[in-house]
Order: sequence, then structure tokens, then C-alpha cells
Amino acid sequence: MMNGDYRLWLTTFSSPAFPVPVLQSGIKLTNEPPKGLKANMLGTFMHIGEDCYESCEAKPREYKKLMFALAYFHAAILERRKYGAIGWNERYEWMNSDFDCSNMQLLLFLSEQPEVPYQALNYIVSEVNYGGRVTDDRDIRTINSLLRKYFCPEIMSDNYRLSKLDIYYAPPEGSFASTIEYINGLPLDEDPEVFGLHPNANMVYESGVVAGFLNSVIVIQPRIASAGTGKSPEEDAREMA
Repeated sequence: MMNGDYRLWLTTFSSPAFPVPVLQSGIKLTNEPPKGLKANMLGTFMHIGEDCYESCEAKPREYKKLMFALAYFHAAILERRKYGAIGWNERYEWMNSDFDCSNMQLLLFLSEQPEVPYQALNYIVSEVNYGGRVTDDRDIRTINSLLRKYFCPEIMSDNYRLSKLDIYYAPPEGSFASTIEYINGLPLDEDPEVFGLHPNANMVYESGVVAGFLNSVIVIQPRIASAGTGKSPEEDAREMA
């Protein structure tokens, strides 16, 4: 006899081969990534925590600046995907593990090297950790160019901007709470220039969002059958659910 407290967790990609009865009888959970640069960076900093943020004793200021730049880079390359082929030629599935690996290497380099090895950090992060997933040669050039703008000696200046917009910069060295406060002050809807794109790129993104919304509306509309009877919107939605 099965114990009443027994629970089985299954993890799967979307697949037509997955048994339908399991889906019907189980509780479905999904973990959606945060949308927007602000939400993405907040998620990253909540993930690393204050202990990690204060963990570099050798070069605390350099580490905080470069870790913020790394979090910005991570969020920027993920958000560029929403612009389709304008952002990336392929849709790459970067994950938190790419950030974690890069962050550990950043801490290691700063702790063991007398100077900040910008060239080595650029190569390891953009060519190896994140670039290992990139297959298109033009996308490789793009990701390298993006990181070089963030991993550079100028990032140590409090006046250095990460984009053409003045609001985006690596905040002055401070506490974990002050950095979170700065991120919370960023706008929810960012300009494409934040990701190094032309403002017109937003037209492509918004057109895709509207098209997806209209397709969803059309799908749940009642269909007129050949016999002259159609389903109500409630019936159609119930079948889909």
C-alpha cells in the first residue's frame, strides 16, 4: 500500500511523448525566468547573496564593480533574445550556472593576481563560459564586444556608463543593500540601447508580442461547425485547460 505522504517529482521538457494521464493527474509547476534587465539583475543578486558579495578580501572594490558588470552582462545577453534575429542569430540557452562559474573565476583571479587581468577575464567569460554555447561566428563577435565594454579598466570609475543612457552604471563601492537599492531604482521598461541595439529594435519585439497575443485570442474563439453549431468561448477554453 502506498504511503499517503509519498510524492514523485518529474522534470521534463515540453514533449508530445510525455504521458498525458500523468499530466492530467499531477500538479504542474513551471519556473519562468525573470523578464527585463531589472528583474534579471535582482534575481542574480538574490541568488548570490550578501556573503558572496563581500567575499573578496584582496580586492573588494574591484570585485564588486566587476561582479556588477558580470550580472549586467548576463542580463543583457539574455534580454537580447527577445528581439529575435536582431539580438542573436540563434536563441542560446544561457543559465545561472554560466554566471556562477564566471563569478567564481572572477573571485579566483582577483584573489591570486596582483593586477586585474582584464584580457584573461574577457577570454574566459565570453569565449569559454558563455561563448561555449554560441555557434554563430557573428554572435561570437557580438558577445565578445559586449563584454569588452563591461570588463575594462574604465569600469572602476564611478562616472563610467554601461550604455548610452546615464542611469546604467556600476554603482560606487558600498554595501549589498545599497546595490540592491540602486537596482530597484532602474526602470521596468528598458530602452534597446541598454543592450547595444538601435531604438527601432523595439518595433520588432512589440510586433511579436502583439502577434502572439492575437494568435492566442484567435485560438480560443468559437469555431463554426459544418452542422451550423459552434462551441462557446467557455467550452473552448475548458477543452484547452
